[in-house]
Amino acid sequence: MTDQLAILVVDDNEDLLETFSLILKRRGFHVETAGNGATAVNRYKEHAFDVTLMDIVMPEMNGVEAFRKIKEMDPEASVILMTAYSEEELIEIAKKEGARKVINKPIRIDQLIDMIKEAATEEPILIVDDDTDICETLTRVLRLEGHHVLTANSGEEAVSIARERACKMAFVDVKLPNIDGLETFLRLKEINPGIITVMMTGFRNEVKDALDKAQEASAITCLYKPFDPSRAADLVRRISHKRKKTV
Repeated sequence: MTDQLAILVVDDNEDLLETFSLILKRRGFHVETAGNGATAVNRYKEHAFDVTLMDIVMPEMNGVEAFRKIKEMDPEASVILMTAYSEEELIEIAKKEGARKVINKPIRIDQLIDMIKEAATEEPILIVDDDTDICETLTRVLRLEGHHVLTANSGEEAVSIARERACKMAFVDVKLPNIDGLETFLRLKEINPGIITVMMTGFRNEVKDALDKAQEASAITCLYKPFDPSRAADLVRRISHKRKKTV
């Protein structure tokens, strides 16, 4: 059962559009189609979709341009981009800006169905730091790995986000204004006891007590600044792998 997930399929190839639409409808999805990027944007203005499946290379407005406009309307839009060509520059841009996946044609239907379900239900990773450079860097690195990322520059903002959206994981700076990182972490745990949390700090000795308390409350580790952002991506990768093995 798919609980009637709403899918927007966008491709200038009419035969492919019809084939995808027919198959997805048979699998229980609600499907709408668009033959180009501009039409896709207009469809999205009418109502949001759970997942948008969109070709990259199209006339008038390519898939990446349409993806950007959709993200402007809905920052949490789940978009899977497809391509039959080697468009490395466009693919890199799309990944940096938060495309869920970029997949190559031809596509196996079972693989496509799995990707759609995963994209529709994926819980985001929350980055909490008052240093915008840290937020932007971690967001860029994690998006390149295909993760959905949200950011907050304060504990209050993080708590507000967590109340609106279940997050699977959080990277929380210890030294935050007003609500510090430890208190932020504890509040996130109250909202979502299953959230996996990594603390971050550039003040190892100064915040030792807070880190000890965070680890007692099940924070899994601490990244000490400055750290290579790839370490964060590696942590997420390993945790995701463990989760899949236990499912």
